[in-house]
Amino acid sequence: MRQPSESSVNATIWDSTSFYRTPNRKNNPLKRPRSCQNKECQNVDRISNLPDPIIQHILSFLPAADAIKTCILSKRWDSVWTLVPNLIFRRECSCSQEAESFAVFVDKTLMHYCSPKVKKFLVEFEFTEYLKAQVDSWVEFAVRLKVEELCLEFHREIADDPDYYYLPNFLYSNIPAEKLSLRFCALSPNKLKQVSWMSLKVLSISYNFVSNEMIKNIFLGCSLLEYLKLNQCHGFDQINTNFSSSLKDLVVDGSWGPEDKFGDFVITIKGPSLLSLTLTGYMRRANYMLLDVSSLVEANIGYRMKSCSLGCRSNWYSAHRSMLHDLLEKLKHVEKLTIGTWCLQVLSISEVKGLSSPTSACKYLTLNKKINKWDLPGIASLLQSSPNLQKLTINLMPPNNFEFELDRSFYKYYNFDGEEYWSLYNQRIFKCLVLHLKSVEIVGFDTSCSSLKLVVDQSVQFLLKNAKVLEKMIIHAQRDAINHTWMSVEAQELMELLELTQAFLSYPRASPNAKVMLESCFK
Repeated sequence: MRQPSESSVNATIWDSTSFYRTPNRKNNPLKRPRSCQNKECQNVDRISNLPDPIIQHILSFLPAADAIKTCILSKRWDSVWTLVPNLIFRRECSCSQEAESFAVFVDKTLMHYCSPKVKKFLVEFEFTEYLKAQVDSWVEFAVRLKVEELCLEFHREIADDPDYYYLPNFLYSNIPAEKLSLRFCALSPNKLKQVSWMSLKVLSISYNFVSNEMIKNIFLGCSLLEYLKLNQCHGFDQINTNFSSSLKDLVVDGSWGPEDKFGDFVITIKGPSLLSLTLTGYMRRANYMLLDVSSLVEANIGYRMKSCSLGCRSNWYSAHRSMLHDLLEKLKHVEKLTIGTWCLQVLSISEVKGLSSPTSACKYLTLNKKINKWDLPGIASLLQSSPNLQKLTINLMPPNNFEFELDRSFYKYYNFDGEEYWSLYNQRIFKCLVLHLKSVEIVGFDTSCSSLKLVVDQSVQFLLKNAKVLEKMIIHAQRDAINHTWMSVEAQELMELLELTQAFLSYPRASPNAKVMLESCFK
């Protein structure tokens, strides 16, 4: 691809979309701040008076098509976009004609781009095989300009679409990028044997086949790699970070094993130098086993599983309890622990059946679940097993809150209300509540949900009554219902919020230094 010319560019010749036009000030005058009464103040264009680097930095947050549209504002803006540090190309439409138009737009944009270096280069659209040569040229362009972050994030309308983008051969050699994100990009096992990404620190691979050998070769070819994310990948059953002394952060966001193995398929993770481990997403026909994670400081068990993935319903609960118990046993030394929906449900069942959790050294515990009364046993179990806990965070609006269906026979164990359940624990000694718990934060408290409000209220009462060294409790309340914005909140709803605040402030506190704060946010 030839170098861009120095001449100014009329962006309308290649962008198939219509540009936004500057408003007619005579017909649609802009409102001025009251402080600006004189004409000199009113006529000042503060944005255009900013230095080019600042304007280019602002434009770098926009998709390329929107950044280019600014060239019609005035001669001052004519070529500002050609030096933006980030090039973001996104096309959501899956129509083949739209894809071709998008490819032409990218080609002409790069032709007029003048910066000697690009920080971030992102391409996101539905890739088709006949566009491979053009995409290769875009990647080559980014590499030639010493790109720092390269994102090839393709998507597909049909899950079984065979059109993967195969990385060009030159991309396996030493590229300057420190961050690389690949989605629906096919990796060559043979090329990875000689891969040399010596500057790479962050790597994300999504929706791809990745074998054990390929992961090993990635580690061997990336001597500075610190962060690896495998998102909905398959083909591997072990991740051995012994081949990477630099890797500190590992994320596995969903995976699946062969169709004929169900719960017998185990993904083994060995990471003696890992500091952070995140297991999220949907696990299909697979399980995790941690062998050596002795250096971990932070862990997130946020993945979910279906009952059918572990065989018949009769032994399903015991299989899940055993699986989670083994995970928590391996993670008992971590200081920061995040628990997701599946994990908390399994812990609740275990607690009801009288099965305790492994003792944990956790100091900072986060629960990602929209809790209900059936989760209280699991919360109690975690409080009991975390004697050193200093901060408890409950996120009531997690990104994934998929619950598995409880067997009807278990509902007889859950025949209680929240207040009654916590009252049973008033005589039970929680070491963390007596000695260490100083901070409680509840995020995403939807005050329009009556059942949630009841459970939160009962839990707040229990914690305030028993946490003897508590210093602060922060509750972030919000109303996420349709047609309820800050400007449309009715007086009755504000009154309910005021009553809720007064109730929280009136509850007995075991700690004389405890402060209760309720922050409201209406969406």
